[in-house]
Amino acid sequence: TKSLKTISDKLIKTQLNKNNEKIELEGSSREIELLIESYNSMVDKLEESAIKLAQSEREQAWREMAKQVAHEIKNPLTPMKLSIQYLQNAASRDEDIDLPAMIKRVSKTLIEQIDNLTHIASEFSSYAKMPTAMNEVFVINDVLASVHDLFRKREDMDIQLQVPINDLFVFADKSQIIRVLNNIVKNAIQS
Repeated sequence: TKSLKTISDKLIKTQLNKNNEKIELEGSSREIELLIESYNSMVDKLEESAIKLAQSEREQAWREMAKQVAHEIKNPLTPMKLSIQYLQNAASRDEDIDLPAMIKRVSKTLIEQIDNLTHIASEFSSYAKMPTAMNEVFVINDVLASVHDLFRKREDMDIQLQVPINDLFVFADKSQIIRVLNNIVKNAIQS
């Protein structure tokens, strides 16, 4: 029964996520040798399965990361396009519009969003890590107005901005705050 006890002990210790030791017993009956061969074969298959599972988990993690990066990049693109279309419409009309001021405002907003997209792409290319926070003190009112400018001219809804009269200063990563606000507005529009 010593052979059966050895096999039983190995079976109890067998796990998917670790290297399992094979059984090496000599001088056993043919039935015990067949049992040992089956166990050793199972250990090999478990190791193969563990490798495949790890690879699958890595691939899934990359897919999720790619999906998140695509989400972060797509968020500002639609309102950026709408801002340019709004500017084109305003320029083609013969109304009394302060076109230079509008161009300046839309350009500032678009440059911020392009800088934000560039930052996301740079961070992704360095091992696809989450962006490191670059905290600074800035006026949140200006950032809110910039995000509002991206989304405000929609035909299907009216998006209004209400900010306090006094400037509110925050200490945070400006590009991350812009992404958060873009996400909030875009999610609200979609829902």
